Amino acid sequence: MKLLMFSFLLVIAPCNSAKKITQQSLEENNKVLIVFQTTVCFGRCPVLKLTIDGSTKMATFIGIENTEKIGTYTKTITKKEVDELAIAFETAQFYSLNDEYLGNITDFPSKYITYTNNGKTKKIRDRSGAPKELTSLEKMLTDFANSDGWKKTDDGTNSKD
Repeated sequence: MKLLMFSFLLVIAPCNSAKKITQQSLEENNKVLIVFQTTVCFGRCPVLKLTIDGSTKMATFIGIENTEKIGTYTKTITKKEVDELAIAFETAQFYSLNDEYLGNITDFPSKYITYTNNGKTKKIRDRSGAPKELTSLEKMLTDFANSDGWKKTDDGTNSKD
């Protein structure tokens, strides 16, 4: 009987934990800040910086090279989008991942993700060999950066001053 009860608790505990993460993330999402950066490589890798600010509900994309958008772009994000991002980071247990995944391949670009939620910040560098939880977050952020709705801002890059 005790074994049956213990097994039941093991099945129920993850559900309660996920529910707690979801509720906490939804309540604290106005303190979420995500910065995603990619670096150069020995090829035509996109070099960019994406910032998602839950407090202002604004996202900023800076395309440096090898991206469809070169320059600075912004777009408004919804509370639901911030909630979904926060839940994804909490579900991936971002804070428990290693600080670096460098692998043996040195000509790959590095990807940096900095995640802040409720005053707690962690930065991870990934060049190769990252776990699926991290690569899924990188793909999600890349997809967000390539999504529609960005508006070009006057960032001074075309200025003749």
